[in-house]
Amino acid sequence: MKIILHFLICVFCFFGTTSYSLDVKWKIDGLAKPESVIYDRLTDSIYVSNINGEALELDKNGFISKISINGNIIEKNWVKGLDGPKGMAIYNNFLFVSDINKIWKISLKDKKMVAFKINDAGFLNDLTVDSKGNIYASDMFKNQIYILKNKNILIWKKLLFSPNGLIIDKDNLVVAQWGSVTNNFETKTSGYLVKINLKTRDVEKFFSTRPIGNLDGIVFNKEVGFLATDWVNGKLFSINELGIATLLKKLNKGSADLEIVMHKDLILIPQMLDNSLIALSLN
Repeated sequence: MKIILHFLICVFCFFGTTSYSLDVKWKIDGLAKPESVIYDRLTDSIYVSNINGEALELDKNGFISKISINGNIIEKNWVKGLDGPKGMAIYNNFLFVSDINKIWKISLKDKKMVAFKINDAGFLNDLTVDSKGNIYASDMFKNQIYILKNKNILIWKKLLFSPNGLIIDKDNLVVAQWGSVTNNFETKTSGYLVKINLKTRDVEKFFSTRPIGNLDGIVFNKEVGFLATDWVNGKLFSINELGIATLLKKLNKGSADLEIVMHKDLILIPQMLDNSLIALSLN
């Protein structure tokens, strides 16, 4: 009875007080397989990672675009010469970018770049950063998470189901899992959320472990909770503290690593297969 009551309270808190239009406020075309987007509050700018080729090719075709919060391209090729850039994190005026088998540290002031290579990496995907500046990186193919700490990269956690999106929530690292991969990016079982205690590294499951989808990006905000994208099926979900998902909006296939900018009332989602970036309104 307590569990049922707790569930009903959580659902009401999450959905009962606020509703959002989620209409497309603006859209940018002409990108090149955009995979991830991040907002920099200091410059009021958006950075978008563009794979511009095959996701696993070391081809130096990848680049980062800089875009205004109003949806205008400031510099399409802000940084060039990457391979398959994906997840990003910002800390202390540096942009960190995952790139297949390395993590880039890029100065937001002068674009100077330093690479931290991971020799045994399979397929680096998302990044997130904690309050101390430690960078966490998911590896979908190796089913593990790395940590970049004091210029050293170590395996932080193993035995996950193709971890993809990462976000810090209080004392936990919340992981959006792609699912159990069988062939290429196909899955036998779709993914769901898990949380890992930052101190003990113990994995905790949410109340619900029901498969949600091929989860890509994840963000968290106290006003809206968790939001996650399903890349394969083109969906935007809200996920409550019990791990129960509700479909918010149907999108196109290839909806990738998203960002939320609450004070601008925007959700930013790369449309990887459409070579575009959309901004959904929270008004």
